[in-house]
Formats: sequence, structure tokens, C-alpha cells
Amino acid sequence: MFKKIAAVQPFAGHDLIVWFADGEARLFDAKLFIKKHNEFAALNDEKVFNTVQLAAEGYGVSWGNDLDISCKEVHDASKPIDVVGCESARVISEVVDARHEEGLSQAKLASAAGVKQPVVARLETRVNSPRLDTLLKVLTPLGKTIRIVELGDALDIKAK
Repeated sequence: MFKKIAAVQPFAGHDLIVWFADGEARLFDAKLFIKKHNEFAALNDEKVFNTVQLAAEGYGVSWGNDLDISCKEVHDASKPIDVVGCESARVISEVVDARHEEGLSQAKLASAAGVKQPVVARLETRVNSPRLDTLLKVLTPLGKTIRIVELGDALDIKAK
């Protein structure tokens, strides 16, 4: 069964995060593929590797006209990765660290943010995902905000 690829993102170390059309994200270690298939040796050059793109309307990934890997090969040679879960855990950890650095209790942070203390507790324990406006309310008294950054700058995929 073929699972079409919806998006692909290269990372240092010759890793790809590949999002399939069903929402599944997988980590593809291209080094292993390059080692196994000599015709892909050009991908050892990071500049070439970073030119990866979708091929054949999502039925594979490609580096120019000569280097293609099918979606089935990518899927079979990769492992699942929870990008959203990893990023959520990282953000919440940073919120907790910032609260501790400021020496604030959950109750004091909640008061400064204009929310109730259980909201901060649920956020910190990941009982549920906070709404964006709630997260911003909690971050503001900590002198923090949210910024959109390149996924590779935020996510340590090797640690997951």
C-alpha cells in the first residue's frame, strides 16, 4: 500500500522528516540509504541533500531528475516521530523553567496572567493543550512570547 507524501523537511545529519497524507510523521535517516545504494552518494553533499522536494505528486522524494526514492521506500525505511508531541513538551518545559527562574508559584503566575491557578497546573502537567491566547497570557508575565522559527532550530530529532 502506498502512502503519499504531503511534505518533506531536510535536517542536518542527513535526516528527513516526512509527513504523509494521513498526517503521520516519520524520520528517515538518509545516511543508511546512501550507504546501501551507491548511486545516492551525491547526497553526502549537504547542499545537494537539502534540495530535497516532493516527487511525482507525493509518490516519492527527489533530488533533481536522477535521484528519487519512492514513498513506500521512505515509509518502510523510516521510523515514526511525534513532532507535535515533542514540540509541545519542549514549550511546556520552557514555561515551567521560566516560572522557576522568576521564582513564581503557580498561583502568583496565574494571578499575574489573569487566569486561575488550575489553568497553570493543567498547562504544566499537560493535562490538556492550552489555547494560544491562554499560553500567551501565561508567558507575558514571564517576559516571554511565542515566535515562529524553523523546525530544525527548535526540534532535536535525534534525542527523540
